[in-house]
Amino acid sequence: MKLHLYLVFGLMSVLASLSACSFSMVATLRSDQQVDLSYTGAIKPKVATLLNDLGGTAKSSDRPLISSASVTASLQKIPELSQIVAKNQVPQGLEGRLRIANPEKLSQRFPFVTQKLGSGASLFSLTLSRETAPQLLSLFTPEVRDYLDALMAPISTGENQTPGEYLALLTSVYGKTIAQEIESSLISLEIQVPGTITRVIGGTWTENRAVFNIPLVDLLVMQKPLVYQIDWK
Repeated sequence: MKLHLYLVFGLMSVLASLSACSFSMVATLRSDQQVDLSYTGAIKPKVATLLNDLGGTAKSSDRPLISSASVTASLQKIPELSQIVAKNQVPQGLEGRLRIANPEKLSQRFPFVTQKLGSGASLFSLTLSRETAPQLLSLFTPEVRDYLDALMAPISTGENQTPGEYLALLTSVYGKTIAQEIESSLISLEIQVPGTITRVIGGTWTENRAVFNIPLVDLLVMQKPLVYQIDWK
């Protein structure tokens, strides 16, 4: 259970934090302890145009901003993952699915995840912060890191900024529309656990499903630790 939630947030950061977008992901823990993930996301129009221009790509080009081939190749390097599928539904978007075949082995690499499993109650918590950001950045493809640099995202540059300061910087460099698209972007994440949820921090829940709607700007800035927790029994 431990790593399946880490990877949900890891993939969410890799795919979503490269630009303003609409993004959703669903994670389901199977009875055999493997985890199935599906995701879909698309970059908002003005940011897509900006990134095309910065990359020297013609606006009429069909070249995808998020290369499904690069994402697939990156994920295939992780031996604990299987059934990896990614495709570009449009040049500005990406959708896909995968299975985490060995969550326990994979979870040993990421110490910022806390999990307690018990016969009466179980808990999972994840803290994303500036201290753990380098581990997320190491998973990014070169094109994603280039986009983060172009957008001057504090998670990439290391600058200590508030969300307001970052949005003001974007406005001064790229204009108000770009800043507004990033400010309005939310990441939707749905997680199903094998039990009845009793508490959620950072989101809402119904029975065995927790839902997190996370402002993209919070992921790009990480001014303070982002804490997400699920308790279930």
